[in-house]
Amino acid sequence: MLVVLVNLILTIALIAQVREVQQRIASLPPDIASKRDVASLRPLQIRQILSQNCVQCHSARRLAVTLSMEPVEIQRTIARMQNHPGADIQQAELERIAASLLVVRCARCHGEETLNLMVLKTQPERIATIRRMAALPGSGVRPDQVPAIAHAFEKLMP
Repeated sequence: MLVVLVNLILTIALIAQVREVQQRIASLPPDIASKRDVASLRPLQIRQILSQNCVQCHSARRLAVTLSMEPVEIQRTIARMQNHPGADIQQAELERIAASLLVVRCARCHGEETLNLMVLKTQPERIATIRRMAALPGSGVRPDQVPAIAHAFEKLMP
């Protein structure tokens, strides 16, 4: 009789705990983490790359000139900067700097949080997004530049 009573008490305690867990689960929001939350875990390092490699010698105004440059011109300019006295640009950083300067074009309209969302997209999704944005008035991005910008996001992903 004692065993049955202890078993009954334990069963009731277990049922109470299961109900409590069910209530706690039901009270959770439907989306525990947003896309922005996930993207913030793997942010693009654009600001850090430009700070480490460019801002020591160039002002933001001077870097803004690159917004109108073609991707090939950006690469030539960075390669030329590598030869300047005092410039300590590692060969491995050249592509990341060029990619950062291309992605900065998107920062004219979008903040870092929005740019970081590109990390969650596949390459075809990125291209579609950039094409859609390039078609907007005042984007400053030509359709022929879309593949280069999409490729730049690839180079910057952690």
